Amino acid sequence: MKAAYMKTNILIFTLFAVFCFFSSADEKPKKPAYYDTDVRILRNARTEYGSGNYGQAIKLAEEAKIARKDKISWEIYTLQGSLKSSEVRKANDELSEIVPILEKRQEYDSIEIIKRYEEKIQASSINNSASRLVAYISGREMYPEADWLIGNIYKFEGEYNLAEKYLLSAWNHASLLDVPDEQYDILYSLADIAYDTEDFDNYEADLLLIVGDNKYFTNPDINDVVMLAIRNRKSGEMEKFFNMFRSDEYRSLKAYSKLSDYYEEKGDRDKALKACSLGVLTGFTKMYNTVKQRDPEFEYVKLYSLFIEIEKYPDIVEWSVENKIWKCFTNLADKTFNDGDIQFAEDLYTVLSNYAPEQYWKEQAAGALKKITQ
Repeated sequence: MKAAYMKTNILIFTLFAVFCFFSSADEKPKKPAYYDTDVRILRNARTEYGSGNYGQAIKLAEEAKIARKDKISWEIYTLQGSLKSSEVRKANDELSEIVPILEKRQEYDSIEIIKRYEEKIQASSINNSASRLVAYISGREMYPEADWLIGNIYKFEGEYNLAEKYLLSAWNHASLLDVPDEQYDILYSLADIAYDTEDFDNYEADLLLIVGDNKYFTNPDINDVVMLAIRNRKSGEMEKFFNMFRSDEYRSLKAYSKLSDYYEEKGDRDKALKACSLGVLTGFTKMYNTVKQRDPEFEYVKLYSLFIEIEKYPDIVEWSVENKIWKCFTNLADKTFNDGDIQFAEDLYTVLSNYAPEQYWKEQAAGALKKITQ
């Protein structure tokens, strides 16, 4: 009953927002009360979302989208009005020539718009051109952060078709995100939907987009070197692996874990090992770099030395547990063992069984080590 009531409220709020948009579509654009009205509204929407008030969160997010469109419409209307004057047209579309004319004409709104965008974007994007600036602003009316929030709410409610619609809109306009890395949050949300709906082709595709910037994953030559270090089957190769390689694409951590499990279920052990090893390297690098930032005098000797150092910092241990780092390490040992890389697996099990901060995985490693050394 409660879920049905919530969905009804969400539908009502959505229809209300759409009605408000179309009812104001033909009106002369008005200057926003605040330049960041859209951002303020979305901030309130996120607060409601955090409080579990999903209907109100969607209502506010839709209002934020309308506020963004209204702001862009007003900016374009204002600039185009200023650019129509014969005096401005004589400046040959050059902003550096136009701004002094606008100052003389006291057209302060247009001046403010121009200066705000000049501070925000690279000069090469518009090349001192007023017409290019107008075109650039025209392409910024979508609000991907709002679509992402709405999509996540529908995902949580199990309304996957609606969720995917909003999330795909957010992804298609990811270039407009104020924080570029939020595009990966969008991809993770799309991957979750694909998995829940058993659309495994898109599940894999979304995760591969997330890890696509990692040279160890995309560059076959570098990838071969990483895999060779694992499969060398000589004593000391495990320690050499963690001495040689680093991967600081931290946003990819969950994607590697998910890909590893996915490939393992498909029976593709080679890809599973590859994804798992890169996930472990990413978690290892994050912990190593964090320790090094806090204690520049720390010297990495062997893998156990980092594990001992980590225990001095409860927040690092907490992060490692929350992100299932020790499960990833144990999975790597399991996969290398199943791959026939016995020495690598045994060495890794040994370090984990003695020094892993999480007791459960320490015991799992000890059990596995006992089996292969009996």
